[in-house]
Amino acid sequence: MRDDVFVTSLAIDWAGVPRRDVYPFDVPAITSLHELDLAQRITFFCGENGTGKSTLLEAMGIAYGLNPEGGSRNYTFSVHDGHSELCDHVRLLKGICRPRDSFLVRSDTLFNLISEMDALEDDQRYFGGRSLHARSHGEGILALVSRRFGGEGFYVLDEPETGLSQLGQVALLAEIVRLANAGSQLVVATHSPILLSAPGAVIYQFEDEVRRVGLEQTMEWDALHRFLEDPDRLLAEFLNS
Repeated sequence: MRDDVFVTSLAIDWAGVPRRDVYPFDVPAITSLHELDLAQRITFFCGENGTGKSTLLEAMGIAYGLNPEGGSRNYTFSVHDGHSELCDHVRLLKGICRPRDSFLVRSDTLFNLISEMDALEDDQRYFGGRSLHARSHGEGILALVSRRFGGEGFYVLDEPETGLSQLGQVALLAEIVRLANAGSQLVVATHSPILLSAPGAVIYQFEDEVRRVGLEQTMEWDALHRFLEDPDRLLAEFLNS
């Protein structure tokens, strides 16, 4: 077991689940899951929409003690209490070290998170008094990761590439690698083959089950290359489906 990461594994306590035939316990990838190794600096969840990766990521963040709609342990705001019951059955095995910082970012609740940061005057502390609301969605994500996050932190990010151009995604990748090299641990759900190329990252693909895969085995990488090789053919497949 690594002693330099903050969460070494995630397990689901199926014995405590009252019903497996209801959401999210009936999602095939979630149903297949018993334990997931997280003992590395960067872990990615990837796969199609609806396969459970964001649901599991959200549950992990809540089980760790982070605010369901984003933020650190100190954030307590709630605009829409819509998280699933999965968090009640997730068990995290923690390492011997404790992070200096921890934070959850969800793309779908970023607006609410920024509003709370303004209320707490975190914009004064981290962003020179300029609210992230004054930036685009993508610029806000980059500013949050580059200025708010630091070394030796535990960071949970759900689709942080939303709103970012390809170059913006490369910039975000550089920040993720920088944080990992500074002793942070990151667990990220993403559709971006750019982010998935992070050196040393472990990738789990969510389909009918959760599988550990290499970059070139991911559907994100495959879809990108199929499109670049023959965009007309791939477009025709979707038009005729």
